[in-house]
Amino acid sequence: MTSEFLELCKNVKLTKSEKAMADYILANFREVCFLTSTELAEKVGSSHSSVIRFAKDLGFSGFSAFQQELRKQYDAYLSNHDEVLTVPVEKLGQSLAKLSTDNISEALLDVTRNNLHYTMLNNSNESMEKAAKAIVDARMKYIVGHRGCSGVASFLQIILRDTLPGVFANESNSLNAFDFLADISKDDVLIVVSFPRYNKQARLSAQLAHEAGAKVIVITDTPTAPIAEYADHIILTGVDSLTFFNSQIAPMFAAELLCSYVCKIVGAENEKRLKLVDKYTKEMELF
Repeated sequence: MTSEFLELCKNVKLTKSEKAMADYILANFREVCFLTSTELAEKVGSSHSSVIRFAKDLGFSGFSAFQQELRKQYDAYLSNHDEVLTVPVEKLGQSLAKLSTDNISEALLDVTRNNLHYTMLNNSNESMEKAAKAIVDARMKYIVGHRGCSGVASFLQIILRDTLPGVFANESNSLNAFDFLADISKDDVLIVVSFPRYNKQARLSAQLAHEAGAKVIVITDTPTAPIAEYADHIILTGVDSLTFFNSQIAPMFAAELLCSYVCKIVGAENEKRLKLVDKYTKEMELF
């Protein structure tokens, strides 16, 4: 993962502060993929202009282009340079070998364990706390997830709606995501779930929110997913499965983890809301 970055630095005469920056990037490669230039400057005790100059000294037009290259290198590391099959019919052919085992339960447990390990490895406490705070601080919270991503989106809606005001999910077939997000603003946040094959509507939803100045939280499988360029916060989770569909276990874990951080921030502030909801769900015998 670091060899390509080292190659970039090799033929450049770095200043003392730039050497410190390079050392920090090497030690915190995943984190730097998602830091702003200002945040990176704060981490290394340097200035914003020094970070921009460092990126340009390495041959990039600016920090954004430099960061995109880091994300590509990180993604290549995560995938072990193997091609990821995202088309269901192709994945089915690949999965038949996995299903040939005598103990499918053990095989599924191994795949699930790997997905969960990937999720834990690639989401720090700090990054989850920042994403949760963006949700709590937002005026309106929008959630988008289509087809195979709708289960995670629905779970987020249920938990967050019982925790915070102003939570909306794009559930209506009569309303496309752009009608749904027409009023999103810089005071709001969009949580969008997107896994292979990446839904174009989800990417355009993230673009719309980003251009409106809203915070964008993306739950996806790789830092170079098409939707990642619009993300302020990226939550990575594994979706490998034994057959043609994306596994939902680790994504649900990631969603629950995010909600747990939100609940930690909110504390008992939603007690009144929960009591109100419970008053009527008891009447309906819904538990």
